[in-house]
Amino acid sequence: MGRLPGFDYKRPFFYMATITRVQKHPLQHPFSAISPEGRIVPNAITEAFEKEIADLPQKWPYVESLSPHVIMSDHLHVMVKLGRPGAAPAALGTVISQLKKRLREAYWGVVGGAAGAALQDQGFAEAAPAASLPQIFASDFHDWIVKKDGQLEAFRRYILENPERSAMRRANRQYFTQPRQIEWRGAIYWAYGNEALLDLPVIVAIKGHRRPAEAAGAAMQNRAAPAAAHGTRDWLLAAAERIGPGGAGVSTFLSPLEKEAAAAIERAGGARIVLSMEGFTERWHPGREEERLCADGRLLFLSPYPPQAGRLTRSEMFHRAHNLVDWALSHSSFQLEAWP
Repeated sequence: MGRLPGFDYKRPFFYMATITRVQKHPLQHPFSAISPEGRIVPNAITEAFEKEIADLPQKWPYVESLSPHVIMSDHLHVMVKLGRPGAAPAALGTVISQLKKRLREAYWGVVGGAAGAALQDQGFAEAAPAASLPQIFASDFHDWIVKKDGQLEAFRRYILENPERSAMRRANRQYFTQPRQIEWRGAIYWAYGNEALLDLPVIVAIKGHRRPAEAAGAAMQNRAAPAAAHGTRDWLLAAAERIGPGGAGVSTFLSPLEKEAAAAIERAGGARIVLSMEGFTERWHPGREEERLCADGRLLFLSPYPPQAGRLTRSEMFHRAHNLVDWALSHSSFQLEAWP
């Protein structure tokens, strides 16, 4: 991993790392279980993993902590704090490699007796040396370095809320598939959430201007509604609240006024179709509150654009945002100007 410009490596720094099980041979023994309420139900493997995670900072002085962390049924999330003063530096990859090695030994130490026959079927004696034990983790791992104020708390919250997210997905599988490509009205889109919202009879385009002056200008130019009402904040929010159950607002929901409209739609029990300026990778997912709306079947993320390898330029973002507004207007079943 290269050095980041402007990052102070003299101070302790944090990574959120995700370690996943090997995909080729599914494990018969889960690392933990998740209750319907979204709590971790530990087992002997969980307890063995907890011990190794607690012991690692004692054996690797550069690792200041591995907290918070969560042991899911087939993967782990852990916040790694590196940079203990006075200790010899160690790369994150080296630390994670050591952690995976210790967890693998702990895993087979627990299941070796209960699954001795299975080990022998694979050609391993129950007392096989650690280096010969079958791999249980994928060779790579995923990591995100904390670079900005506020990210640390967001990552910590994500780790701690992971069991709740898992339970929510399990209880509402129809709304929680991986981001995927779908076909709708002859076009291909990238989607996440309840795609049945596209079939609702009431789909209303929400366009909120960024500045009051723009709203006033739109009101003066529009002949379908009184200039004193159309385009204003109160007018748009009142219209959003009328969507209600059985309808959906469609928008990028980027401007402050559009975000207020999103809250108004939610209060009224309506749904939202959120248009994105880029598609979604396989590991993409929204924030916690938006996950809750997905679980209720009241949210769909949709994009006509493929996943973006690099960051969009300001010009590209501006162009795509305007295209998405046009898309929302052309695909809505009701225009606010003519909505009774």
